[in-house]
Amino acid sequence: MIWEPFLLALVLGLVMSAGLYFAYLWPSVEPLDPDDPDDVAAAAAAAEPAPDDASVTT
Repeated sequence: MIWEPFLLALVLGLVMSAGLYFAYLWPSVEPLDPDDPDDVAAAAAAAEPAPDDASVTT
């Protein structure tokens, strides 16, 4: 049996899988720095739910 095509396919498959993982699944948001007050304020503002139109009474 010739091993070179099998090993080449295996290596290229791993390289393609790693590339797709880093391109699509790697987190695109930096972790928040708890010592930075701007990061903490932005995280708190993002965590607040938006008001629902149905719950607003006129």
